[in-house]
Amino acid sequence: MFSKIIGKNPKLEVLASKDYDFAHEGGVYVERSNEVFFTSNRLDNNQKTEIYKINLTNNNVSKVTPIPKESILFANGMYYHNDKVIICAQGQGNIGGSIVSLDPKTNETEIIVDNFFGLKFNSPNDIVVSKDGCYWFTDLSYGFEQGFCDKPQLGDNIYRFDPCTGNIRVVADVSLNQMRPHAIYAFDVKKGGSLSNRRLIAVSDLGIPDGIKLDLNGNIYVGTADGVQVFDDSGTLLGKIVIPNGVVNLVFVRKQLIFFAKKTIYSVN
Repeated sequence: MFSKIIGKNPKLEVLASKDYDFAHEGGVYVERSNEVFFTSNRLDNNQKTEIYKINLTNNNVSKVTPIPKESILFANGMYYHNDKVIICAQGQGNIGGSIVSLDPKTNETEIIVDNFFGLKFNSPNDIVVSKDGCYWFTDLSYGFEQGFCDKPQLGDNIYRFDPCTGNIRVVADVSLNQMRPHAIYAFDVKKGGSLSNRRLIAVSDLGIPDGIKLDLNGNIYVGTADGVQVFDDSGTLLGKIVIPNGVVNLVFVRKQLIFFAKKTIYSVN
């Protein structure tokens, strides 16, 4: 079964490597430039993260500097929508987190949303955009826990923001204690954007699951401490792509799976 997903003779290739944790989160493909944008782990004594892109034509890695530079502090999760890279900016110190769009051609940025009725976000972690154009993002207090953000003003929540109406609401609360088990949960999305039927889908046997992606058949790909684990839509483990030191996030590029393993970017064809 797993060979039907990754092929009978899958090829693992190193696309880029460095001597520091440059390949961490994000991972969005910009087709017109054939580039993948991603974010680093915390660098310079945990004082910042960087945004990078890798050109898949020549595997050249270059730094992306937002305009203005201070518009994206501690970049983390990403999503590609309407020709823009949507970025979770976790914030720093007394500057709260935000959701920011970045033009991949000019690096110019625009804040999409940066507060919940005047209260600062904690440190937005990851994001998707649904077919109706609404932004769904997790906002956890990792920034405070890891020492680069002030004490939270809000709980650990999942938000839905409608840019057409400006409406923002909490659709689920998820405490850090709930996040620590090695579990993947699913909700049903009801008409109007509310969530229901929270249920356990799968459990990672090693490390906290991160960078969850689905293929066209509904199979679930997850970065874990031993690489990439693949589950079917019922939560049955189909197989693993074992990578030393684990995988943090991943992205599909046509028939290629690219994943970020801290100091190395890999692909599987």
